[in-house]
Amino acid sequence: MEIIWSNLATYQDILESSFAEFLISRKHAVKTQKNYCSDIRHFFSWVTLTIQSQNLDIPQSHTQFLQTITPDMMAKYKHFLLANHIPAATINRRFSTIRLFCEFAHMHGWRRDNPATILTNVPLEPKANDDLSQLITHFRSDLAREGASRVTIKNYTSDVNQFLRWIEQRSR
Repeated sequence: MEIIWSNLATYQDILESSFAEFLISRKHAVKTQKNYCSDIRHFFSWVTLTIQSQNLDIPQSHTQFLQTITPDMMAKYKHFLLANHIPAATINRRFSTIRLFCEFAHMHGWRRDNPATILTNVPLEPKANDDLSQLITHFRSDLAREGASRVTIKNYTSDVNQFLRWIEQRSR
C-alpha cells in the first residue's frame, strides 16, 4: 500500500515539473513561477490528503490523479482555505494558479474539462480608515518625500504594518 501511495508524489512531481516548464515558456517572472509552483504543490498535497482521508480509489497515473480533482473538490478546497483564515490575497493567487494549471492540463489533453471554472476570487478585505492607516499613509509619504526607493518604502511600511498588527493582537 505504501508503494502505491508513494506514486502520488511521483505523479505530483511530473505535473509540477511540466507546469514549471509551461510557466517558463510563457515567460512568467521568476517570482511568479516560484509562487505558482508553491501554490500547485500546496494544492496537490491537499488533494492527496483528501484522497487518503476519504478512502478514494488510488490514482494509477498522473492523468488519473487529475481526474480526482472535481468541482466539488474545488469547493472543499476553497472552504478549507477560508476556514483556516488564509489571507484573501493568498487565496486569490492560489485560485489563479489552479485556474491556469487546469487550463494547462486541458491544453495537454490530460483533462476534458476545467474543474477550476467554479473558483471565484474572494473579496479582499477593505483597509480600515482609522488612525493607524492614516499614520502609515503619512509615513509612506514622508519616506517618498525623503527620496526613499519604492522597494524601501514598501518594505518599511510592510514592517511597520506587521509590527502594529502584532501590538494590536498582544493588547487583546
